[in-house]
Amino acid sequence: MYEPEPVEYVKVCDAYGAGFFYIPGTETCLSISGYVWVQLGYTNQKLRGTPNYHQLAANSYNPYIRARVNFDARSDTEWGTLRSYIRVQSEWFSGVSADANAVVDQAFIELGGFRAGYTETAWNDAMHGGVANWGSHSDWGMSYGYQQRFLISYSFAANGFSATLSLEDDDNVNYMPDVVALVAYNAGWGGVWAKVAYDEDRFDKYGAIAFASPFDGFTASIGAQINIPNMEGSNLRLIGYYSDSDTRYGPTLAGIDPFGPSSKWSVMAAYNHAFSSTLSVSLAAQYFDSFYVPFTSLATGIDGYQIEAEMVWTPVTNFEVRAALAYSDVNAAGVSGTTSGFVRFTRYF
Repeated sequence: MYEPEPVEYVKVCDAYGAGFFYIPGTETCLSISGYVWVQLGYTNQKLRGTPNYHQLAANSYNPYIRARVNFDARSDTEWGTLRSYIRVQSEWFSGVSADANAVVDQAFIELGGFRAGYTETAWNDAMHGGVANWGSHSDWGMSYGYQQRFLISYSFAANGFSATLSLEDDDNVNYMPDVVALVAYNAGWGGVWAKVAYDEDRFDKYGAIAFASPFDGFTASIGAQINIPNMEGSNLRLIGYYSDSDTRYGPTLAGIDPFGPSSKWSVMAAYNHAFSSTLSVSLAAQYFDSFYVPFTSLATGIDGYQIEAEMVWTPVTNFEVRAALAYSDVNAAGVSGTTSGFVRFTRYF
């Protein structure tokens, strides 16, 4: 008589947090997550206007839809956690009538403190960086040198202290990488950090060939986050930047766009207030002192600033409503200030 084999149901893996399960027949834990967002944005940017903060099509309404799926596989080894991560997404913008293609937006491997692959630069997202990562509290984060790079990095953490060293491909054909170094301290009250990035060839920022020497540069940053006592989720962030030339890592007025000229100095202040576990509002401002001439270390003396406000409301689990408004301006003759904003609905899974 035939005896059916017992069914091996998927088992929950709680070693790495919620959402992981064991791949049947293995000791590897897998998480599948993602979201779909639907956004409508608007900017009044004119032909001679300051680039709008949210990178929307000028003087127009902008529908924007994104679908993203994350695959995160982890297992324990004698060298630490072995992890592989793949992020697939597709985006549809205003003016695009065809179906959007799905692309692998990120893919990397981690083993212990090592990370290798294509993902956010360690300047933005260092392993164990904690409060040292990212910019302001908003989705766009103000201007903090955001970009994705092919990299090989190592991070170490102990007793709240962490350090990261990252070698990053600068899209050039030579053998020299860009270098990012970070030290941070995270605690219950907040944290402090310092980081520096060496841009081996600042001309590759524009896809250009160097026509002058020297063509390298660096950006340095220090910052602090102060958590508000007895107000979980509420905190103040203060960040300063200095660039010796127009580098990939320097903040620009065009939000997260890495292809605008860096400023010599920039300071950012951001505050997030959590009214409840489902509603928060953040405010931030950033000042830019003396933008560089593109490609060079020549300061123009032109300064600028941007301010933002953002509200995040989660009426039910895994559904978010986000509204944002920002204003950007530069102190240049004939250039007007620009307002931009959006309303976005996101369903997470």
